[in-house]
Amino acid sequence: MARPIEKREHIEKGVVEVVARKGLRGTTIQDIADGASVSPGLLYRYWRNRDDLAGEVYRKHYQALLEHLGTLAAREKDVWSKLSAIVRGFLKFADGNPTLLKFILLSQHDLHRTVPPEKGIRAFLQNMIRGGMATGRLRRMDPDLAAQLFLGIVLQPVVGALYGDLSQPLERHHADILAALQRVLFDDEKTSPPRA
Repeated sequence: MARPIEKREHIEKGVVEVVARKGLRGTTIQDIADGASVSPGLLYRYWRNRDDLAGEVYRKHYQALLEHLGTLAAREKDVWSKLSAIVRGFLKFADGNPTLLKFILLSQHDLHRTVPPEKGIRAFLQNMIRGGMATGRLRRMDPDLAAQLFLGIVLQPVVGALYGDLSQPLERHHADILAALQRVLFDDEKTSPPRA
């Protein structure tokens, strides 16, 4: 059964805006219907519940962001250049799409299981970091820990900016975020990032 294409964009926008404002747990189907200017019955016709609808929208936008970051990384040869491109791309995304980013961040705790782990950001980063370690460009450490540290260093300033605790645009913090990543991912005696 085909979903109504003309309403699809309004429904997705309604999901993103309402969940970004209220959080997933504070959002009802009625809230989404109101935000999308459709009836709750229309939503129930195509989705079983709020989580199915929000999960579908979450997967779409999460995967689109990850594909965009992957494209940016693929243009670079050196692992550090790849990681730098990912950071800059993510910060630009955060600056240009604050509502969508808030939706992704507020939904991830409830909906991250809708994305297979091998297609998520942690696997993406772990593979890149493992490659950097294998070539001696990054210091040896647990790749899972390295990916988590990367996420913490990059995501926490973004969360701070969303709450108004850090000045924007975020892209202007790119150099400082990279400097923090360098201290974590490189061993000064054996590895170092390329000079700019």
